[in-house]
Amino acid sequence: MLDAIRRWLKRTVATVDRGAIATDIDDNGELEGSYLFMCAMAAGIATIGLLCNSVSVIIGAMLVSPLMGPIVRLGLGIATLDIRRVFRALGTLLAGMGLALLVSILIVRLSPLRVPTPEILARTTPNLFDMIAATLSGLAGGYAMIRQRGGTIVGVAIATALMPPMAVVGFGLAVAQWSISQGALLLFATNFATIALSATLMCTWYGFSGRDTRAAVAWQMVVGFAVLLPLGWPLAHALGDIARQTSLLGTVRSTLTSTLGGQSVRVLDLQLDNRQRTIEVTFAAQHYDRDDDRRLHQALDDALPKGLELRLSPVITADPAATELPRSALGGNLNAVAAAPGPGDGAAAVVANFPLPLLGSHIDAATRRLTLTVAPGAEASLASLRQMEDMLSTRLGGWQVSIVPPPHPLPPVLFPRGSAELGESQRATLAVIDWATQRWNTRRLLLEGRASSDGGGTPALAGQRADAVRGWLEGHGLQATVGNSYPLPAQAQAEAEQGADPFRSVFVQVIGE
Repeated sequence: MLDAIRRWLKRTVATVDRGAIATDIDDNGELEGSYLFMCAMAAGIATIGLLCNSVSVIIGAMLVSPLMGPIVRLGLGIATLDIRRVFRALGTLLAGMGLALLVSILIVRLSPLRVPTPEILARTTPNLFDMIAATLSGLAGGYAMIRQRGGTIVGVAIATALMPPMAVVGFGLAVAQWSISQGALLLFATNFATIALSATLMCTWYGFSGRDTRAAVAWQMVVGFAVLLPLGWPLAHALGDIARQTSLLGTVRSTLTSTLGGQSVRVLDLQLDNRQRTIEVTFAAQHYDRDDDRRLHQALDDALPKGLELRLSPVITADPAATELPRSALGGNLNAVAAAPGPGDGAAAVVANFPLPLLGSHIDAATRRLTLTVAPGAEASLASLRQMEDMLSTRLGGWQVSIVPPPHPLPPVLFPRGSAELGESQRATLAVIDWATQRWNTRRLLLEGRASSDGGGTPALAGQRADAVRGWLEGHGLQATVGNSYPLPAQAQAEAEQGADPFRSVFVQVIGE
Protein backbone atom coordinates (compact mmCIF):
# COMPACT_ATOMS: atom_id res chain seq x y z
CA MET A 1 0.00 0.00 0.00
CA LEU A 2 2.74 2.44 0.97
CA ASP A 3 4.72 1.53 -2.14
CA ALA A 4 1.68 2.25 -4.29
CA ILE A 5 1.27 5.65 -2.67
CA ARG A 6 4.93 6.48 -3.20
CA ARG A 7 4.74 5.50 -6.88
CA TRP A 8 1.61 7.61 -7.34
CA LEU A 9 3.26 10.57 -5.63
CA LYS A 10 6.36 10.29 -7.82
CA ARG A 11 4.22 10.18 -10.96
CA THR A 12 2.27 13.23 -9.79
CA VAL A 13 5.38 15.22 -8.90
CA ALA A 14 7.02 14.31 -12.20
CA THR A 15 4.23 16.03 -14.12
CA VAL A 16 4.95 19.40 -12.47
CA ASP A 17 7.47 21.87 -13.90
CA ARG A 18 8.59 23.23 -10.53
CA GLY A 19 10.97 25.80 -11.98
CA ALA A 20 8.35 27.44 -14.17
CA ILE A 21 5.73 27.32 -11.42
CA ALA A 22 8.10 28.90 -8.89
CA THR A 23 8.81 31.67 -11.38
CA ASP A 24 5.07 32.30 -11.86
CA ILE A 25 4.48 32.36 -8.11
CA ASP A 26 7.36 34.81 -7.62
CA ASP A 27 6.01 37.04 -10.40
CA ASN A 28 2.51 37.06 -8.88
CA GLY A 29 3.92 38.00 -5.47
CA GLU A 30 6.31 40.75 -6.62
CA LEU A 31 5.98 44.33 -5.38
CA GLU A 32 5.08 46.33 -8.49
CA GLY A 33 3.03 49.34 -9.35
CA SER A 34 0.21 47.20 -10.75
CA TYR A 35 0.06 45.27 -7.48
CA LEU A 36 -0.24 48.46 -5.41
CA PHE A 37 -2.83 49.86 -7.79
CA MET A 38 -4.98 46.74 -7.48
CA CYS A 39 -4.62 46.77 -3.68
CA ALA A 40 -5.89 50.36 -3.59
CA MET A 41 -8.80 49.56 -5.91
CA ALA A 42 -9.75 46.43 -3.96
CA ALA A 43 -9.60 48.29 -0.65
CA GLY A 44 -11.81 51.06 -2.02
CA ILE A 45 -14.36 48.63 -3.41
CA ALA A 46 -14.39 46.60 -0.19
CA THR A 47 -14.82 49.69 2.01
CA ILE A 48 -17.72 51.02 -0.06
CA GLY A 49 -19.36 47.60 -0.10
CA LEU A 50 -19.01 47.28 3.66
CA LEU A 51 -20.39 50.77 4.34
CA CYS A 52 -23.34 50.14 2.02
CA ASN A 53 -23.80 46.56 3.29
CA SER A 54 -23.64 45.32 -0.32
CA VAL A 55 -22.56 41.67 -0.64
CA SER A 56 -22.11 41.88 -4.41
CA VAL A 57 -19.73 44.84 -4.14
CA ILE A 58 -17.73 43.07 -1.41
CA ILE A 59 -17.40 39.99 -3.63
CA GLY A 60 -16.06 42.26 -6.35
CA ALA A 61 -13.33 43.42 -3.97
CA MET A 62 -12.44 39.80 -3.21
CA LEU A 63 -11.95 39.09 -6.90
CA VAL A 64 -9.87 42.20 -7.54
CA SER A 65 -7.62 41.76 -4.48
CA PRO A 66 -4.05 40.64 -5.37
CA LEU A 67 -3.08 39.63 -1.81
CA MET A 68 -3.20 35.90 -2.60
CA GLY A 69 -0.03 36.33 -4.71
CA PRO A 70 2.46 37.30 -1.97
CA ILE A 71 0.83 34.92 0.51
CA VAL A 72 1.33 31.90 -1.77
CA ARG A 73 4.86 33.14 -2.46
CA LEU A 74 5.44 33.23 1.29
CA GLY A 75 4.27 29.62 1.48
CA LEU A 76 6.70 28.67 -1.27
CA GLY A 77 9.51 30.46 0.56
CA ILE A 78 8.79 28.51 3.76
CA ALA A 79 8.59 25.24 1.79
CA THR A 80 11.97 25.85 0.13
CA LEU A 81 13.50 27.44 3.25
CA ASP A 82 14.39 30.43 1.05
CA ILE A 83 14.73 33.35 3.50
CA ARG A 84 15.13 35.90 0.72
CA ARG A 85 11.85 34.78 -0.88
CA VAL A 86 10.10 34.88 2.52
CA PHE A 87 11.17 38.45 3.25
CA ARG A 88 10.32 39.68 -0.25
CA ALA A 89 6.86 38.14 0.05
CA LEU A 90 6.35 39.70 3.49
CA GLY A 91 7.49 43.09 2.19
CA THR A 92 5.02 42.89 -0.70
CA LEU A 93 2.21 41.83 1.63
CA LEU A 94 2.92 44.58 4.19
CA ALA A 95 3.04 47.24 1.46
CA GLY A 96 -0.36 46.11 0.16
CA MET A 97 -1.83 45.99 3.65
CA GLY A 98 -0.56 49.45 4.50
CA LEU A 99 -1.97 50.95 1.31
CA ALA A 100 -5.30 49.18 1.83
CA LEU A 101 -5.52 50.59 5.35
CA LEU A 102 -4.83 54.13 4.16
CA VAL A 103 -7.44 53.90 1.41
CA SER A 104 -10.12 52.44 3.68
CA ILE A 105 -9.46 55.01 6.43
CA LEU A 106 -9.61 57.87 3.93
CA ILE A 107 -12.91 56.68 2.44
CA VAL A 108 -14.52 56.23 5.86
CA ARG A 109 -13.33 59.65 7.02
CA LEU A 110 -14.79 61.28 3.91
CA SER A 111 -18.02 59.29 3.99
CA PRO A 112 -21.09 60.31 6.00
CA LEU A 113 -21.71 56.60 6.62
CA ARG A 114 -20.10 55.65 9.94
CA VAL A 115 -22.56 52.93 11.04
CA PRO A 116 -21.18 49.39 11.61
CA THR A 117 -23.27 47.39 9.13
CA PRO A 118 -23.97 43.65 9.43
CA GLU A 119 -21.26 42.96 6.83
CA ILE A 120 -18.75 44.86 8.96
CA LEU A 121 -19.75 43.16 12.20
CA ALA A 122 -19.67 39.75 10.53
CA ARG A 123 -15.90 40.16 10.20
CA THR A 124 -15.20 41.12 13.80
CA THR A 125 -15.87 37.81 15.59
CA PRO A 126 -13.78 35.07 13.94
CA ASN A 127 -13.78 31.56 15.39
CA LEU A 128 -12.13 28.21 14.82
CA PHE A 129 -14.29 27.47 11.81
CA ASP A 130 -12.75 30.48 10.05
CA MET A 131 -9.31 28.91 10.53
CA ILE A 132 -10.53 25.58 9.15
CA ALA A 133 -12.12 27.29 6.15
CA ALA A 134 -8.93 29.28 5.49
CA THR A 135 -6.84 26.10 5.74
CA LEU A 136 -8.97 24.30 3.17
CA SER A 137 -8.93 27.40 0.96
CA GLY A 138 -5.14 27.60 1.25
CA LEU A 139 -4.78 23.97 0.19
CA ALA A 140 -7.05 24.63 -2.77
CA GLY A 141 -5.17 27.82 -3.64
CA GLY A 142 -1.76 26.12 -3.46
CA TYR A 143 -3.03 23.30 -5.63
CA ALA A 144 -4.52 25.74 -8.14
CA MET A 145 -1.25 27.68 -8.35
CA ILE A 146 0.86 24.56 -8.83
CA ARG A 147 -1.50 22.86 -11.26
CA GLN A 148 -2.18 26.11 -13.14
CA ARG A 149 -5.93 26.03 -12.45
CA GLY A 150 -6.78 29.70 -12.82
CA GLY A 151 -10.54 29.21 -12.42
CA THR A 152 -10.06 27.65 -9.00
CA ILE A 153 -8.16 30.73 -7.80
CA VAL A 154 -11.36 32.77 -8.28
CA GLY A 155 -13.27 30.54 -5.89
CA VAL A 156 -10.40 30.58 -3.40
CA ALA A 157 -10.32 34.39 -3.48
CA ILE A 158 -14.01 34.51 -2.57
CA ALA A 159 -13.67 31.85 0.13
CA THR A 160 -10.73 33.47 1.92
CA ALA A 161 -11.84 37.11 1.60
CA LEU A 162 -8.52 38.75 2.48
CA MET A 163 -9.30 42.35 1.56
CA PRO A 164 -12.67 42.90 3.34
CA PRO A 165 -11.23 42.16 6.82
CA MET A 166 -8.41 44.61 6.15
CA ALA A 167 -10.99 47.23 5.11
CA VAL A 168 -12.88 46.58 8.36
CA VAL A 169 -9.64 47.20 10.28
CA GLY A 170 -9.42 50.56 8.53
CA PHE A 171 -13.06 51.30 9.36
CA GLY A 172 -12.46 50.60 13.04
CA LEU A 173 -9.41 52.86 13.09
CA ALA A 174 -11.26 55.64 11.26
CA VAL A 175 -14.20 55.68 13.70
CA ALA A 176 -12.04 54.88 16.78
CA GLN A 177 -13.83 51.61 17.52
CA TRP A 178 -10.85 49.50 18.50
CA SER A 179 -12.81 46.30 19.16
CA ILE A 180 -13.89 46.25 15.52
CA SER A 181 -10.31 46.67 14.31
CA GLN A 182 -9.05 44.03 16.71
CA GLY A 183 -11.58 41.42 15.64
CA ALA A 184 -11.09 42.08 11.93
CA LEU A 185 -7.30 42.00 12.28
CA LEU A 186 -7.55 38.60 13.99
CA LEU A 187 -9.65 37.33 11.06
CA PHE A 188 -7.14 38.67 8.53
CA ALA A 189 -4.20 37.19 10.43
CA THR A 190 -6.01 33.84 10.61
CA ASN A 191 -6.70 33.79 6.87
CA PHE A 192 -3.21 35.00 6.00
CA ALA A 193 -1.33 32.54 8.24
CA THR A 194 -3.37 29.46 7.43
CA ILE A 195 -3.32 30.14 3.67
CA ALA A 196 0.45 30.59 3.74
CA LEU A 197 1.04 27.42 5.75
CA SER A 198 -1.41 25.44 3.63
CA ALA A 199 0.41 26.61 0.51
CA THR A 200 3.66 25.52 2.21
CA LEU A 201 2.23 22.05 2.77
CA MET A 202 1.08 21.80 -0.84
CA CYS A 203 4.45 22.97 -2.19
CA THR A 204 6.20 20.39 0.00
CA TRP A 205 3.85 17.70 -1.27
CA TYR A 206 4.81 18.52 -4.86
CA GLY A 207 8.52 18.32 -4.12
CA PHE A 208 9.50 22.01 -4.01
CA SER A 209 11.51 21.34 -0.84
CA GLY A 210 14.10 19.33 -2.79
CA ARG A 211 15.75 16.20 -1.53
CA ASP A 212 15.96 17.26 2.10
CA THR A 213 12.20 17.07 2.52
CA ARG A 214 12.33 15.63 6.01
CA ALA A 215 14.32 18.58 7.39
CA ALA A 216 12.05 21.04 5.58
CA VAL A 217 8.94 19.45 7.05
CA ALA A 218 10.45 19.64 10.54
CA TRP A 219 11.05 23.38 10.16
CA GLN A 220 7.59 23.86 8.69
CA MET A 221 6.01 22.13 11.69
CA VAL A 222 7.91 24.40 14.05
CA VAL A 223 6.76 27.50 12.15
CA GLY A 224 3.20 26.18 11.90
CA PHE A 225 2.83 25.52 15.61
CA ALA A 226 4.45 28.86 16.50
CA VAL A 227 1.92 30.69 14.31
CA LEU A 228 -1.27 28.67 14.70
CA LEU A 229 -1.25 28.06 18.44
CA PRO A 230 -1.49 31.79 19.40
CA LEU A 231 -4.24 32.22 16.80
CA GLY A 232 -6.08 29.02 17.64
CA TRP A 233 -6.65 29.83 21.30
CA PRO A 234 -8.85 32.95 20.87
CA LEU A 235 -10.60 31.35 17.88
CA ALA A 236 -11.44 28.23 19.87
CA HIS A 237 -12.60 30.42 22.76
CA ALA A 238 -14.85 32.38 20.37
CA LEU A 239 -16.33 29.13 19.03
CA GLY A 240 -17.02 28.04 22.59
CA ASP A 241 -18.81 31.34 23.22
CA ILE A 242 -20.98 30.75 20.15
CA ALA A 243 -21.88 27.26 21.34
CA ARG A 244 -22.65 28.57 24.83
CA GLN A 245 -24.77 31.41 23.48
CA THR A 246 -26.68 29.01 21.23
CA SER A 247 -27.46 26.81 24.21
CA LEU A 248 -28.54 29.81 26.29
CA LEU A 249 -30.71 31.09 23.47
CA GLY A 250 -32.58 27.79 23.37
CA THR A 251 -33.07 27.90 27.14
CA VAL A 252 -34.27 31.51 27.07
CA ARG A 253 -36.66 30.87 24.17
CA SER A 254 -38.27 27.85 25.78
CA THR A 255 -38.53 29.61 29.16
CA LEU A 256 -40.14 32.69 27.62
CA THR A 257 -42.67 30.59 25.75
CA SER A 258 -43.62 28.54 28.79
CA THR A 259 -43.71 31.46 31.23
CA LEU A 260 -45.53 33.99 29.05
CA GLY A 261 -48.04 31.45 27.76
CA GLY A 262 -51.16 32.59 25.99
CA GLN A 263 -49.43 35.25 23.90
CA SER A 264 -47.00 35.48 21.02
CA VAL A 265 -43.37 35.93 22.14
CA ARG A 266 -40.20 36.30 20.05
CA VAL A 267 -36.55 36.50 21.20
CA LEU A 268 -34.98 39.37 19.26
CA ASP A 269 -31.46 39.40 20.63
CA LEU A 270 -29.29 37.77 23.27
CA GLN A 271 -25.97 39.25 24.38
CA LEU A 272 -23.63 37.33 26.69
CA ASP A 273 -20.78 39.19 28.40
CA ASN A 274 -18.47 36.63 29.99
CA ARG A 275 -16.26 39.23 31.63
CA GLN A 276 -19.08 40.97 33.45
CA ARG A 277 -21.11 37.77 33.81
CA THR A 278 -24.24 39.37 32.37
CA ILE A 279 -26.82 38.19 29.89
CA GLU A 280 -29.09 40.69 28.13
CA VAL A 281 -32.28 39.41 26.53
CA THR A 282 -34.38 41.54 24.18
CA PHE A 283 -37.74 40.03 23.31
CA ALA A 284 -41.02 41.08 21.74
CA ALA A 285 -44.33 40.35 23.48
CA GLN A 286 -47.94 41.45 23.10
CA HIS A 287 -48.19 42.60 26.72
CA TYR A 288 -45.86 42.65 29.71
CA ASP A 289 -46.61 43.82 33.25
CA ARG A 290 -45.00 43.60 36.69
CA ASP A 291 -46.37 40.10 37.35
CA ASP A 292 -44.97 38.89 34.02
CA ASP A 293 -41.62 40.45 34.87
CA ARG A 294 -41.51 38.79 38.30
CA ARG A 295 -42.47 35.35 36.96
CA LEU A 296 -40.04 35.57 34.04
CA HIS A 297 -37.11 36.63 36.22
CA GLN A 298 -37.81 33.76 38.57
CA ALA A 299 -38.09 31.22 35.75
CA LEU A 300 -34.92 32.40 34.00
CA ASP A 301 -32.97 32.55 37.26
CA ASP A 302 -33.85 28.88 37.78
CA ALA A 303 -33.11 27.85 34.18
CA LEU A 304 -29.86 29.74 33.50
CA PRO A 305 -26.43 29.02 35.00
CA LYS A 306 -25.85 30.53 38.42
CA GLY A 307 -23.84 33.73 38.73
CA LEU A 308 -25.25 35.41 35.60
CA GLU A 309 -26.81 38.85 36.01
CA LEU A 310 -30.03 38.89 34.01
CA ARG A 311 -31.19 41.99 32.13
CA LEU A 312 -34.53 41.92 30.31
CA SER A 313 -35.60 44.41 27.64
CA PRO A 314 -39.22 43.78 26.62
CA VAL A 315 -40.53 45.24 23.37
CA ILE A 316 -44.33 45.56 23.45
CA THR A 317 -45.80 45.17 19.97
CA ALA A 318 -49.05 43.92 18.48
CA ASP A 319 -47.32 41.29 16.32
CA PRO A 320 -44.10 39.94 17.92
CA ALA A 321 -43.77 37.24 15.26
CA ALA A 322 -43.28 39.89 12.57
CA THR A 323 -40.68 41.85 14.54
CA GLU A 324 -37.06 41.42 13.51
CA LEU A 325 -33.89 42.80 15.09
CA PRO A 326 -31.14 43.53 12.55
CA ARG A 327 -27.69 43.09 14.15
CA SER A 328 -26.40 46.26 12.58
CA ALA A 329 -25.18 48.19 15.58
CA LEU A 330 -24.90 46.11 18.69
CA GLY A 331 -22.85 47.54 21.48
CA GLY A 332 -24.90 50.38 22.83
CA ASN A 333 -23.97 53.11 20.35
CA LEU A 334 -27.00 55.26 19.58
CA ASN A 335 -25.36 56.52 16.37
CA ALA A 336 -25.35 52.94 15.13
CA VAL A 337 -29.14 52.63 15.12
CA ALA A 338 -30.62 52.65 11.64
CA ALA A 339 -34.07 51.92 10.34
CA ALA A 340 -34.65 48.50 8.84
CA PRO A 341 -36.84 47.94 5.80
CA GLY A 342 -39.54 45.87 7.54
CA PRO A 343 -42.30 47.43 9.68
CA GLY A 344 -41.13 47.60 13.27
CA ASP A 345 -37.64 46.22 12.57
CA GLY A 346 -35.83 49.52 13.00
CA ALA A 347 -37.86 50.32 16.10
CA ALA A 348 -36.87 46.98 17.64
CA ALA A 349 -33.23 47.75 16.88
CA VAL A 350 -33.59 51.10 18.65
CA VAL A 351 -34.93 49.38 21.76
CA ALA A 352 -32.13 46.81 21.81
CA ASN A 353 -29.37 49.33 21.20
CA PHE A 354 -30.61 52.24 23.29
CA PRO A 355 -27.63 53.37 25.39
CA LEU A 356 -29.64 53.91 28.60
CA PRO A 357 -31.55 51.43 30.77
CA LEU A 358 -35.24 51.30 29.90
CA LEU A 359 -38.16 50.82 32.24
CA GLY A 360 -40.27 49.79 29.28
CA SER A 361 -40.93 50.27 25.58
CA HIS A 362 -43.88 50.11 23.23
CA ILE A 363 -43.91 49.65 19.46
CA ASP A 364 -47.07 50.29 17.46
CA ALA A 365 -46.25 49.33 13.89
CA ALA A 366 -49.74 50.24 12.68
CA THR A 367 -49.45 53.90 13.68
CA ARG A 368 -45.61 53.89 13.48
CA ARG A 369 -45.17 55.08 17.06
CA LEU A 370 -42.30 54.11 19.36
CA THR A 371 -42.31 54.99 23.07
CA LEU A 372 -39.23 54.51 25.25
CA THR A 373 -39.54 54.95 29.02
CA VAL A 374 -36.12 55.59 30.54
CA ALA A 375 -35.44 53.91 33.87
CA PRO A 376 -34.87 56.01 37.01
CA GLY A 377 -31.21 56.64 37.73
CA ALA A 378 -30.21 56.95 34.07
CA GLU A 379 -27.41 59.49 33.74
CA ALA A 380 -28.74 61.77 31.01
CA SER A 381 -29.98 65.33 31.07
CA LEU A 382 -33.40 66.28 29.78
CA ALA A 383 -31.77 68.21 26.94
CA SER A 384 -29.75 65.17 25.83
CA LEU A 385 -32.84 62.92 25.94
CA ARG A 386 -34.71 65.40 23.78
CA GLN A 387 -31.84 65.41 21.29
CA MET A 388 -31.90 61.60 21.22
CA GLU A 389 -35.60 61.69 20.46
CA ASP A 390 -35.10 64.10 17.57
CA MET A 391 -32.24 62.06 16.15
CA LEU A 392 -34.13 58.77 16.34
CA SER A 393 -37.21 60.34 14.73
CA THR A 394 -35.00 61.41 11.83
CA ARG A 395 -33.29 58.01 11.52
CA LEU A 396 -36.59 56.10 11.73
CA GLY A 397 -38.12 58.15 8.96
CA GLY A 398 -41.91 58.18 9.21
CA TRP A 399 -41.97 57.04 12.84
CA GLN A 400 -43.02 59.18 15.81
CA VAL A 401 -40.53 58.54 18.61
CA SER A 402 -41.28 59.56 22.20
CA ILE A 403 -38.72 59.25 24.98
CA VAL A 404 -40.26 59.51 28.44
CA PRO A 405 -37.56 60.78 30.82
CA PRO A 406 -37.33 59.51 34.41
CA PRO A 407 -38.33 61.82 37.30
CA HIS A 408 -35.82 64.60 37.01
CA PRO A 409 -35.52 68.19 38.30
CA LEU A 410 -36.39 70.71 35.63
CA PRO A 411 -33.49 72.94 34.57
CA PRO A 412 -33.51 76.52 35.89
CA VAL A 413 -33.87 79.33 33.36
CA LEU A 414 -30.65 81.35 33.72
CA PHE A 415 -30.45 85.06 32.88
CA PRO A 416 -27.54 87.49 32.35
CA ARG A 417 -26.76 89.90 35.19
CA GLY A 418 -29.45 92.55 35.52
CA SER A 419 -31.58 91.17 32.65
CA ALA A 420 -35.12 89.78 32.53
CA GLU A 421 -35.34 89.38 28.75
CA LEU A 422 -35.84 85.99 27.08
CA GLY A 423 -33.00 85.40 24.68
CA GLU A 424 -32.06 82.36 22.62
CA SER A 425 -30.54 80.51 25.57
CA GLN A 426 -33.57 81.06 27.81
CA ARG A 427 -35.99 79.93 25.07
CA ALA A 428 -33.95 76.77 24.50
CA THR A 429 -34.22 75.89 28.21
CA LEU A 430 -37.96 76.59 28.18
CA ALA A 431 -38.37 74.34 25.13
CA VAL A 432 -36.75 71.50 27.08
CA ILE A 433 -39.13 72.14 30.02
CA ASP A 434 -42.12 72.16 27.65
CA TRP A 435 -40.95 68.86 26.10
CA ALA A 436 -40.40 67.15 29.47
CA THR A 437 -43.80 68.16 30.86
CA GLN A 438 -45.49 66.84 27.71
CA ARG A 439 -43.73 63.48 28.12
CA TRP A 440 -44.74 63.38 31.82
CA ASN A 441 -48.30 64.34 30.91
CA THR A 442 -48.34 67.24 33.36
CA ARG A 443 -48.78 70.92 32.54
CA ARG A 444 -48.81 72.72 35.91
CA LEU A 445 -45.65 74.44 37.11
CA LEU A 446 -44.47 76.55 40.01
CA LEU A 447 -42.05 79.39 39.23
CA GLU A 448 -39.69 81.12 41.65
CA GLY A 449 -38.02 84.23 40.29
CA ARG A 450 -34.55 84.82 41.69
CA ALA A 451 -31.88 87.50 41.53
CA SER A 452 -28.32 87.82 42.72
CA SER A 453 -27.26 90.12 45.57
CA ASP A 454 -24.11 91.43 43.88
CA GLY A 455 -25.58 94.83 43.07
CA GLY A 456 -27.65 93.85 40.05
CA GLY A 457 -30.50 92.05 41.82
CA THR A 458 -33.75 93.34 43.29
CA PRO A 459 -37.10 91.75 44.19
CA ALA A 460 -38.57 93.56 41.19
CA LEU A 461 -36.02 91.94 38.85
CA ALA A 462 -36.78 88.49 40.27
CA GLY A 463 -40.47 89.11 39.64
CA GLN A 464 -39.85 90.34 36.08
CA ARG A 465 -37.88 87.19 35.28
CA ALA A 466 -40.67 84.98 36.63
CA ASP A 467 -43.30 86.93 34.66
CA ALA A 468 -41.28 86.59 31.44
CA VAL A 469 -40.99 82.82 31.91
CA ARG A 470 -44.69 82.52 32.79
CA GLY A 471 -45.66 84.39 29.64
CA TRP A 472 -43.68 82.01 27.45
CA LEU A 473 -45.01 78.90 29.20
CA GLU A 474 -48.63 80.01 29.09
CA GLY A 475 -48.21 80.78 25.41
CA HIS A 476 -47.32 77.10 24.96
CA GLY A 477 -50.28 75.74 26.90
CA LEU A 478 -48.81 75.37 30.41
CA GLN A 479 -50.21 76.70 33.66
CA ALA A 480 -47.67 78.56 35.79
CA THR A 481 -47.96 79.91 39.34
CA VAL A 482 -45.45 82.67 40.14
CA GLY A 483 -43.58 83.39 43.34
CA ASN A 484 -40.46 85.42 44.06
CA SER A 485 -37.50 84.23 46.10
CA TYR A 486 -35.28 87.24 46.71
CA PRO A 487 -33.33 87.12 48.77
CA LEU A 488 -33.03 83.44 49.65
CA PRO A 489 -31.98 82.50 53.20
CA ALA A 490 -28.20 82.92 53.56
CA GLN A 491 -28.02 83.87 49.90
CA ALA A 492 -24.89 86.00 50.26
CA GLN A 493 -23.00 83.09 51.77
CA ALA A 494 -24.33 80.70 49.12
CA GLU A 495 -23.26 83.07 46.35
CA ALA A 496 -19.79 83.26 47.84
CA GLU A 497 -19.55 79.48 47.72
CA GLN A 498 -21.36 78.72 44.43
CA GLY A 499 -21.03 81.95 42.48
CA ALA A 500 -23.78 84.40 41.59
CA ASP A 501 -24.87 82.87 38.27
CA PRO A 502 -27.22 80.17 39.69
CA PHE A 503 -29.19 82.89 41.49
CA ARG A 504 -29.86 84.93 38.33
CA SER A 505 -32.59 82.51 37.32
CA VAL A 506 -36.15 81.27 37.49
CA PHE A 507 -36.52 78.00 39.37
CA VAL A 508 -39.16 75.71 37.78
CA GLN A 509 -40.93 72.91 39.61
CA VAL A 510 -43.72 70.51 38.60
CA ILE A 511 -46.94 70.74 40.63
CA GLY A 512 -48.66 67.40 41.18
CA GLU A 513 -52.16 66.96 39.82
